[in-house]
Amino acid sequence: MRNESSQRSQMKITIGIPTNRQFKPQTVSSLVQMVAYSKHDYSFVIPTKGYNTAENRNYIVAQAFKNNSDYLLLSDDDMLYPPDSLEKLLAHKKDIVGATYSVKQLPPSLVIGYGEQVKSDEEAKKQTKPFKCEALGGGLLLIKLEVFKKIKPPFFGYEWYDNGMVKMSNDWWFCKKAREAGIDIWCDPSIQCGHIGDYIF
Repeated sequence: MRNESSQRSQMKITIGIPTNRQFKPQTVSSLVQMVAYSKHDYSFVIPTKGYNTAENRNYIVAQAFKNNSDYLLLSDDDMLYPPDSLEKLLAHKKDIVGATYSVKQLPPSLVIGYGEQVKSDEEAKKQTKPFKCEALGGGLLLIKLEVFKKIKPPFFGYEWYDNGMVKMSNDWWFCKKAREAGIDIWCDPSIQCGHIGDYIF
């Protein structure tokens, strides 16, 4: 498996992880194993203070351009994913593709905005091939840098209710702007991610 991975052409990839808290140790382990598995030219951007998550992610995009990256891989600081996750996402050659995972609450539900192909968690769990969706969380999301040339900044933001509560999260905001620019969002259901809370969701 390692030899097969090393034979693939190298990409320049920025890995961006917004955090205002400590990384989960399991996330660090997942990240190290994924980077070791996939032989690419990596840059890491980890903003740690002074930003909300949307500002963090906008900052990460700016750094990815400075790095002349081909792709941006967004990860959260509380995720688990298999070592071959990046190679699977790259193999699809999509503008935006990611994995889904459960929210950290009960009953569990997947972090995904459904579209015409797949319309429920039950259907999503039965899929074996990538499918289009309306939105994915930023917990493990691969984006071609060219995407950010097609949509107007800020790339990540929020919509708010009148009472100050969040109506639309920053990853959903980004996916909405991408769709409005004619860019599809894809989900790879074969990547099994964990979301670390009181236990692994």
